[in-house]
Amino acid sequence: MESSSPAALHADQVLQQALVIMQPLILWLLRSGVRHPEFSAAMKQVFLDQARHELDRLGGKQNDSAISMLSGLHRKDVKALLESLATQERKPTEVTREQLGRPTVPSQVITRWMTLEWPEVLPFAGEAPSFEAVTRQVSNDVHPRAILNELIRLGMVTDEQEQVRLCRDAFIMDPQSVEAGNLFAGSCADHLAAGVHNLSLPGPRKFLEQSVFADGLSQESIKVLERLALSLWSKTLQTMLRAATPLSDQDEPQGGDQRIRLGMFCYSEPIQIDSVPVKKRKPRKAAPPL
Repeated sequence: MESSSPAALHADQVLQQALVIMQPLILWLLRSGVRHPEFSAAMKQVFLDQARHELDRLGGKQNDSAISMLSGLHRKDVKALLESLATQERKPTEVTREQLGRPTVPSQVITRWMTLEWPEVLPFAGEAPSFEAVTRQVSNDVHPRAILNELIRLGMVTDEQEQVRLCRDAFIMDPQSVEAGNLFAGSCADHLAAGVHNLSLPGPRKFLEQSVFADGLSQESIKVLERLALSLWSKTLQTMLRAATPLSDQDEPQGGDQRIRLGMFCYSEPIQIDSVPVKKRKPRKAAPPL
């Protein structure tokens, strides 16, 4: 009888856990029209990139054999992918976690506005407090009117006869927009990166990666807890913005090269029953003999 090594057991357990993580992502792909062939082909590039990063972290050789051994990709696929990377630039649609983590100018304007605790209605032009003044604190490269138009498109503000109103209740973007997908992808990737770091790398530094779970609840109780979660997030958001904005203003001119993302999520659903009982069929009467 063959015995499995601890490493093999651990790999099998991690694979099963990763498949649970993949379930909602696969559902998102299916609902977005992405099927298994496209996803499978794209994943080869992901395995290649991450294998190269891991070899670099370990100080290993960056050759076809090493990448193939670590990733499990066939050497022919590794060679073809590396040749493609050497001759072609990344497609405009390809994004990185760093890009998804970098706020746009319009989002920085909203963040600055909230941090300053200025009124929810500001005159467009004029000295502070005004919309023009808050945009100038963020960037002098983009005209305030262009920023205003983009924020109106996103539903973050409204223009009321040269008065700009902040829409605090409209901070959930259109789920069909590219911005909403980018925000979701960046948040999920960083959440997973924090957990992977905590589970797979030694050392005293551990990232915050915690959650609270409760079950046996009624729909009414779920609504109460969801309202509480929104209230807690609002307070956390304000506190974090007040702390992060002045530190960013201080560090960025001096070459600050670090980024941070603090997130929070809340999800509820009916408790799933693992096995659905099969209805027993009534026994059929015996047929009379011929």
